Amino acid sequence: MFQNPFTPSFGGKPDFFFGREQILERFGRALVNRGSDERSLFITGNRGCGKTALLEQLSIRAHDASWLTIDVNSEQALGTITRRLVRHRIETKGIAPEIGVSVLGSGATVKGPSSSKNTSFEKDDIELIFLEACEQHPEGIFISIDEIQKIDINELSLLCGAFQMATRKGHNIILAVAGLPYSYEEIIQAKGCTYMRRSAHIRLSVFTHDETRTAFAQAFAHVPGLSLSEDALEILIEASFGHPFFVQLAGYCLVEYLNTTISEATYLVTPKDVKAILPQTISLFEERSVAPVVRALPKSERTYLQAMADVIGPDRIARTSAIAEALKKAPSQISGARKGLIDKGVVVAVAYGELMFNMPYLSDHLNKHALANPEPALALEWRF
Repeated sequence: MFQNPFTPSFGGKPDFFFGREQILERFGRALVNRGSDERSLFITGNRGCGKTALLEQLSIRAHDASWLTIDVNSEQALGTITRRLVRHRIETKGIAPEIGVSVLGSGATVKGPSSSKNTSFEKDDIELIFLEACEQHPEGIFISIDEIQKIDINELSLLCGAFQMATRKGHNIILAVAGLPYSYEEIIQAKGCTYMRRSAHIRLSVFTHDETRTAFAQAFAHVPGLSLSEDALEILIEASFGHPFFVQLAGYCLVEYLNTTISEATYLVTPKDVKAILPQTISLFEERSVAPVVRALPKSERTYLQAMADVIGPDRIARTSAIAEALKKAPSQISGARKGLIDKGVVVAVAYGELMFNMPYLSDHLNKHALANPEPALALEWRF
């Protein structure tokens, strides 16, 4: 059986991380250069572009450099960060008794022998707690927050204030956040979040053709006994459109397919093998990556997107005038839907009055569901 290095799961740590070398190199320099712009990072990108995986790689590198690392998601982010900072402060000071710590209305306990002591902290204490933690960890503190668009803006404002003061005091700190494309403008314009305006904005997108080739080649190089023919590799590259999640998904499906059909200890993957797994891979990609994005859109944006799929030309470009005509509306009446789709990174404006889809298989997904919705057919067949 061939070892499978691919892990197509959202929000998890991939067994094999590929790409983003320049970002990681700049971050490595930021760990030793206090004046680096990369000490505040705002990562944005569509679903499946590798935001969470990149955050994990940054955290690993900070930890390896002996920095205190705190990684949280958006749920109760400030409370989680505060509890972690308090815990490390207590551990550093070496307080022996059991400490009951109440942070932001929720309890956390650091245990020791014998007696006890209760300490309460409020939200406004985050700046003091953070500064004390910085003094206890001069090597540096790295904090990452995923799904930043979900965090309460008041909590983010308090955290930004703490980072602002720690920067002023010259401490070694790095804040890295990740979110959907529209989150960047919303947050940097929010009151109390001016600290994020100085962030290096990293816009994650699909890989280039060469980066995709390297990703597949390096991944399969980790599978003993398995190699790719050049023709098979080209089919994988073209089918993936450079999308990081599709690369993981296609690689995973291919290795699993070979494990059920090949008994040899060594094998050269052929174009026939790749073509055999592509229908399933594309279907899974639409189900896990494309469909959730479409479902989350407001009705006006879904309607606009469907009209765009209906009028798109062979050059894969849709004219906004044609979309308006298809919807029987004036361009001004649907400009809000157009802007919303662009802000969310679902479509991209390539020229004045011209749009393209910004996700692989999105157009095909829309057309398939517009033409062949299975629910009415099944209802008619079974007469529920």
